[in-house]
Amino acid sequence: MPLPTTQTRRGGYVPPDPLDYFAEDDPDASRPPRPGSSAIRLNDPRLTGTQRAISPQSTTRQMPVPYTYRRSAQQPVTTTASPAITARMRATPAPALQTSQKAPYKSPLPEREKEANRRIHWLLFIGVGMLVMLALWVLTSWLISWGTQRLDDIRYGYPRTYQTDAVVGHGGDSPQHPSHFIAINLHGHIIVVELMAGDPAKAITYGGPYLYGTNSNVDQIPPILEFKDVNGDGKPDMIIHLGDQNIVFINTGTKFRPSDANDKIHL
Repeated sequence: MPLPTTQTRRGGYVPPDPLDYFAEDDPDASRPPRPGSSAIRLNDPRLTGTQRAISPQSTTRQMPVPYTYRRSAQQPVTTTASPAITARMRATPAPALQTSQKAPYKSPLPEREKEANRRIHWLLFIGVGMLVMLALWVLTSWLISWGTQRLDDIRYGYPRTYQTDAVVGHGGDSPQHPSHFIAINLHGHIIVVELMAGDPAKAITYGGPYLYGTNSNVDQIPPILEFKDVNGDGKPDMIIHLGDQNIVFINTGTKFRPSDANDKIHL
């Protein structure tokens, strides 16, 4: 029987099927009938290796998409290396896995600066402590001065004014009608007003000293009056307290006069 003609499919070469050599009406042919299903058998046991390679089922069938199969843990590893290389690979132990360790932190400061930071002299702590104490002392002094001025504003007002009653033997005063005294610090000038027996018609004014000094707040000093005998004549004298300064006026029996060097004063 002649060979079937060569056919082409989509421009490609399609080799003839060796099974077509057997005639379907040949009684001597041992070819079994084709299966009735639509499946195509690729490995026909009646064909030799060469015939399988050129069978139309293997050439005309669409090539499958490549797929990578995962090897299970039990499946042995097959290599194409030579037995000598395989033996050498088995004899060579596998390198131990190195665990990743975090690298130690390196300070960007130079070694000299780190040494200087570690070695702090003990005098530095003493100096810092003294500065802190000085700052606290200045702050405390300022707070005391500020509080004292605010307290004097409440007690004496501005200008600073002090008032009191006393029996000094002027103008017929008595414990029932004592004399009234008003002391004023008028911008650093001390002025004392006496109302004999509390009568404004018998008022008398004493001009005290002017306050000078480095203190710019001399007008903030309250003039406080005190009456006692300082020269031993039995009559109460007038003492003006101006902070740490005392001004004495001597009682003459009718009024007060400023003291002098001849007066034997014992405060």
